[in-house]
Amino acid sequence: PKLAATSPDAPMAALTSLLAVLGFQPLGPAAVPRCTGRTTAIGMQEYSLNSFPLPGPIKPVNGQTLIKLARADESTKGGLFLASDNAEKPREGIVVAVGDGRVHPDTGVVLPVAVKKDDLVLLGDFSGEQVDYCGTSHQFLPEESILGVFEGGVSGSVNGFRPLRDLLLVKITESATSTSSGIALAVGEDEAAPQGEVLAVGPGGITSTGGVAPMQIAKGDFVMFTQFSGADVVLEGGKFKVVRAANCMAKW
Repeated sequence: PKLAATSPDAPMAALTSLLAVLGFQPLGPAAVPRCTGRTTAIGMQEYSLNSFPLPGPIKPVNGQTLIKLARADESTKGGLFLASDNAEKPREGIVVAVGDGRVHPDTGVVLPVAVKKDDLVLLGDFSGEQVDYCGTSHQFLPEESILGVFEGGVSGSVNGFRPLRDLLLVKITESATSTSSGIALAVGEDEAAPQGEVLAVGPGGITSTGGVAPMQIAKGDFVMFTQFSGADVVLEGGKFKVVRAANCMAKW
């Protein structure tokens, strides 16, 4: 006897019906969870890197960090739309994952990274690699590209800003425009005096054995630092510089 003809889709239809009875729902491309806490029907969270599926959350290596960047403003204060190429890149982000630390080449000691997951950080540059992680723009950055952490997660807070390692937050002193006798001085508008008041101090640089080197500069000191050193940052209350203690030439 001849066997009854079976549709090629019959096995798949039967499987779909069985899964529906068990409470499972088929997933289409639009239903793939991004790293937002949603899970699949079997209780597993799904991750992706540049659209490639991952077996689990990504783990940076050495001194690398994975940062979820804040969104850049897409218009000026007057409402003028800015093209993406001209828009200023965001300077803040949330730490998503952190490496175990880099190994010192002389001592073999693992030097841990100074930030942790969920920290809100201020970034100095974007020398790392931009990636799409779970459908959202992220950046791999070395620890050296991070200027500090906003304690309590308060964005732009001067009082809550904690510089990393041997970094200092400095309030720039306005350049003098005349001498005591009234003679005008030629000072460029874009030139900032390389001195200012220290508003926050990092704990100190890390040594080759993983210890902390003591800082010779304290909060409240005034310092002079080398021209063009440090990073310009804008926080509540104005413009500031984040400079390394090693770039300071004098204090008072």
